[in-house]
Amino acid sequence: MGASEDDVQPAETPQAALAAAIRQRAERIVGMAEEDDLGFRTPKEIRELIHELRVHQIQLELQNDELRRTQYELELVRARYFDLYDLAPVGYLTLNAHGLIQEANLTAASVLHAPRRDLLRQPLTRYILPEDQDRYYLYRRALVAAGDPQSCELHMRRLDGSLFWARLETTVAHEGAGGADVYRMVMSDISARVQAEDDLRELNAMLEQRVDQRTAALGASEQQLRRVNAELTQSLRLKDEFLAMMSHELRTPLNTILVMTESLRENLYGQLTERQRQILAMVMQSGQHLLALITDILDLTRIAAGRESLNLGPVAVDDICATAMMLIRPAAQAKGIAVRQLIAPGITALRADARRMTQVLVNLLTNAVKFTPAGGEVGLEVTANTAQERIRFSVWDTGIGIAGTDQGRIFEPFTQIDGRLARNYEGLGLGLSLVQRLVDLHGGSITLESAPGQGSRFTVSLPWATAENSLSAASAPLATPAVAAPPRRVLIADDHEPTLALYEDLLAKCGYHVSVARTGEEALAQARAACPDVVVMDIQLPGMDGLTAIRYIRGDPTISGVPIIALTALAMPGDRERCLTAGASAYLAKPVSLSTLLATIDEQLR
Repeated sequence: MGASEDDVQPAETPQAALAAAIRQRAERIVGMAEEDDLGFRTPKEIRELIHELRVHQIQLELQNDELRRTQYELELVRARYFDLYDLAPVGYLTLNAHGLIQEANLTAASVLHAPRRDLLRQPLTRYILPEDQDRYYLYRRALVAAGDPQSCELHMRRLDGSLFWARLETTVAHEGAGGADVYRMVMSDISARVQAEDDLRELNAMLEQRVDQRTAALGASEQQLRRVNAELTQSLRLKDEFLAMMSHELRTPLNTILVMTESLRENLYGQLTERQRQILAMVMQSGQHLLALITDILDLTRIAAGRESLNLGPVAVDDICATAMMLIRPAAQAKGIAVRQLIAPGITALRADARRMTQVLVNLLTNAVKFTPAGGEVGLEVTANTAQERIRFSVWDTGIGIAGTDQGRIFEPFTQIDGRLARNYEGLGLGLSLVQRLVDLHGGSITLESAPGQGSRFTVSLPWATAENSLSAASAPLATPAVAAPPRRVLIADDHEPTLALYEDLLAKCGYHVSVARTGEEALAQARAACPDVVVMDIQLPGMDGLTAIRYIRGDPTISGVPIIALTALAMPGDRERCLTAGASAYLAKPVSLSTLLATIDEQLR
């Protein structure tokens, strides 16, 4: 790989051979001139001889110039070669068969921090750390055995004592015929790479440690999260139980009040005076208002907790509008408010939750009536846009209106624009908040147009398609209470004595043969003994609950076909599904009006 200047011999060129031939010829002519007596030659011959000598002289001078030019170029090439060799970016070493350094370039000397002359005839092992001597020895053996280029990385020491990592790449070369083997070696300083690898390993170790620590922390956090989730689940369960208990405890006595009031207004206990009718109307209105508040609070709580689901299906638009109008018309008539309804032609059906959509319309219409002075107007308009696939329910009034600064707050729960202690309008401010959330569950939106003194218009926009509008959802006539002729037998199972006594009295006055039970066990025994035509089963019964009693009845072949109407004051999500899954034929949530109960009994007896 490396060579000294003495070792570089210029090769004989064609120009040098030609110059030697001319020189020999000129010397021969001169010799001939010396041997011959020029006196015997004619002047012409002498002139030709001199001319030939001059020609040869010129040729020799030209050849000398060419030789000098070639020599100069050779010197330049040799200087460039030694520059490349000495100033290479890696160290070049030549070792003899005994491992002694024969040649070294300047880079190798720089790497070892030693003058080049001090490296010559020194063993390379002088610069290898003792602990890596064995590695170098095995490397030399592998190099000799394989005969192919080999590489090795080891720790070396410079002449000044500093340490560095080196990479040795060696090739075995032969010095002519019968010559000893020599080793051409490339030496590179790889300390920076080794340090980077060490740093990387240290960083990886640190990262692994941090990952382990983070994993442990995440594991602890996961355990904590599981505990928190368990506590949240427990809290939600307790909350559901509390809501169920509150619903039951509030709805049960309220059911008795409303049904008793309804029965009195229907003259089931004798004729009433006009003043008595007015008093009962106020009792009924107050009871309905209290029921609406209880329902709104429970509904809003369930929706906010994400525990409310919709029972989607084809809904007759006429039906829900008629029901909403029927429920708010008494309050409107009491204030002398005209109620108007307009449904655009061609709109018959909507895919929605019928009960929830009725609730949305009732809440909007109730607010319209509440905030409209006597003698005003309230209306409900239903329109559709086939191209946009939207149906719109607009509730408008000629009431007091809402200022623009207040319109952003009206959908917040427990918020009323008139927040003074002596408010002019009753309510908790839950209706619009509940409406917005129910509309959101349907995938719709609600907007408001209003100004003080100019009334308000709330517009509910819901997804709607022509296919849904073409569904057969025509309004069916409302069921009218019809009493089955004796001897139809009704079994009433309820643990609330006032409710039990009220239902027993009312159904008896309507011509039914009534038997009663106060526990699930009694209900099952009465059903087996009396074989009733219909069973009205309260779900919250002591001992055996109503759902269990229903399952036992359905499992008894002798009474498995009897219709069962499930009553519950819980009105919690999934109650209807649980009752129907257990085997109930129908489901009613308390409070249940007398007309609704009689209509449901009549429907089950058909």
